[in-house]
Amino acid sequence: MSSPQQYLAMQEHADHVFGAQYDDVRERYHAERLDMEMYDASEREHDEYMWKVEQAGFGDDWQAYEAYFQQLDKDIQQFEGEQNNG
Repeated sequence: MSSPQQYLAMQEHADHVFGAQYDDVRERYHAERLDMEMYDASEREHDEYMWKVEQAGFGDDWQAYEAYFQQLDKDIQQFEGEQNNG
């Protein structure tokens, strides 16, 4: 038979093992929740960007939207250069 001290030591060990397993599971779920939150934020950012593309009149053609603003930036720089030189 086990003495009360041995029983308490075994119980403490079992509690420690169970607690460690619980901590591992809790950490894994926490990491998965953070991943889902980051994915959700990324999706919201993408949706907001695509809404801007659509509102600007480009439908879902984000490449045309980007090209338009790159050309606009070049035109502004050229105009500013002409203003400073002329």
